[in-house]
Amino acid sequence: MVSIITCTIREEYMENVFENFRRQQWETKELIVILNRDNMDINKWREKAESYSNVSVYQLPENTSLGECLNYGINLAAHPYISKFDDDDYYSPYYLKQQIHALEETGAAVVGKSTSFIYFEGSKSLNLFYPGFEDKYVTFIRGATLTFRKKLWEECHFTNANTGEDSQFLSYCINKGYKIYATSRYNFVNNRRADANSHSITSIHNYVNHSIEVCKTDDYEPLVTKRL
Repeated sequence: MVSIITCTIREEYMENVFENFRRQQWETKELIVILNRDNMDINKWREKAESYSNVSVYQLPENTSLGECLNYGINLAAHPYISKFDDDDYYSPYYLKQQIHALEETGAAVVGKSTSFIYFEGSKSLNLFYPGFEDKYVTFIRGATLTFRKKLWEECHFTNANTGEDSQFLSYCINKGYKIYATSRYNFVNNRRADANSHSITSIHNYVNHSIEVCKTDDYEPLVTKRL
């Protein structure tokens, strides 16, 4: 009963996209992948998808905005719950369980993560980003962690933009009086790659300045996973 939507322009994260879907301990689920770069090989992705149940892959022209890619994918979704997954982050086996449970129990229209783990690949530092906003109602959650009902999207589509489409969606919800709920830090990690071309220097500094180091590690999964 959950449709996972992943939009990507990066061929190199194909394994991560499928693995995040595979490991979710949720019986009724589907994955909708939207390729958003013209030279990506959709046949390669569809061949990979044949190894899984309920996975479909589509390709839109690269001049299509991220917001419109999300709208396209959600429109195709077969299930009443929508969960947005980024292509390069880590979602533990219990991620969907945690998010759907919160959506059903809190009365919130959207759930996600405000406080979350972040991993700096270059320094092998596992940090806690934006501490103090767990298991509570908030006004902002991370775009990579949005989970909501499809009927909410039918009321408010994502804006036709490549940046800020998630914050605009949340602003609409707040203005309409809907609640946003942040779950605990566990079961999600934002990965910041060692490749300097992957993230701007400004964004790296922002993450470092607003986070506290938890530890140095080569394997963060046991540290961030909380069984439900």
